[in-house]
Amino acid sequence: MSILAQSLLATTANSFETGRNAAREIRERGGPPPQLVLTYLTLTHDPGAYLAGLTEVFGCGVPIIGCSAQGVVGRGKVREDGFAAGLLALGGDSIAVSHAVVEDIEIDTREKGRRLGRELKAGLPEPPRLVILHHDSLAGADVELLLDGLWNEVECTVIGGAAAHAFNFESLAQTFQYFGDRALSRAAVACAISGRFTMELDICHGCSPAGVELTVTRSEGNVLLELDGRPAADVWREICGPEPCRVTHGTALAIGIPRDARGSTDYLVRAAYGIDLETGAVVLASRVRTGTRIMLHHQTVEDVLQGALAMGERLRRRLSGRAPRAVLGFECGARTRPFLGDEATLEENLTLQRAFAEDTAWIGMMPWGEIFPGASRPVFHNYSYSMLVLAD
Repeated sequence: MSILAQSLLATTANSFETGRNAAREIRERGGPPPQLVLTYLTLTHDPGAYLAGLTEVFGCGVPIIGCSAQGVVGRGKVREDGFAAGLLALGGDSIAVSHAVVEDIEIDTREKGRRLGRELKAGLPEPPRLVILHHDSLAGADVELLLDGLWNEVECTVIGGAAAHAFNFESLAQTFQYFGDRALSRAAVACAISGRFTMELDICHGCSPAGVELTVTRSEGNVLLELDGRPAADVWREICGPEPCRVTHGTALAIGIPRDARGSTDYLVRAAYGIDLETGAVVLASRVRTGTRIMLHHQTVEDVLQGALAMGERLRRRLSGRAPRAVLGFECGARTRPFLGDEATLEENLTLQRAFAEDTAWIGMMPWGEIFPGASRPVFHNYSYSMLVLAD
């Protein structure tokens, strides 16, 4: 039997009714109960009430994982404001699924990743082939340590995105991670899938090197303290203007960290998750070592749109006639409404849907950081769009 997949995007306001009605719609479409539900919400919703609505219909035996998102993408729709709930239900006897959660991920982060991996493996009859991961982007954890611990246990494809909320950096208060009927913070949730299926993955980036280099002269883990001997926050304000955390329509700046220590010109792009003007620190999502030579990057509309178009074409070619059953997308929230605007973001996603999966179950979310394989191991990115396509 092939993978069974169904998706929907709801925009109704009552959180409990939205969850209950979404689950009812999936059940009324027929077929066996799902083996896994992935779901994403804008923070306008009450996540506890929404998850209670889902659980009332699906029951406690159906694993539910997901997180809060800056926005949600569905078939023919993109929503970054108001009430939005996206849902992807997966099933079929060709797959087996497990799910797990770890909390307080900023404490002993690598070991929390290992624990997550061990629990995922323990719930499957055979080694996992795929892990989908969501974590709290504001917990202060070094996500690379979490990924390192997880991958050392599962040694399979890991993809996902960091939980987010509305694009308003004036109130970086809280994001949520969903596990069953629980809405958590400072947590990481994941599902693992094994079985008989094929998958295709791809990623595109919306940034190019700007040609300006700086040296990290002092850092602690994922906190930049000095750039070129000056407080990092002062340098960041000069680069980004008087509102250092706000990305505006036009060119958005980020930093590129070399993938290795041998003068590589291949960079991992990083955005700032917090600016502490009192201490002069800039907080990233992953560690950067003192002495690292970083490259400023800038985001352009052409880079973003042409990259997405090329990604869709690559996926279409690689599918090679296989019917996609489900598509899951993670597009950085700094690319969409704050940068492209609503119309261009919608057209970008409609173009992708038309390219290779016009009638396929499709759900996407806008995270604050994307996870995608690099040289087999999972790597954390910013300003990217990564996609997973499940096929028979």
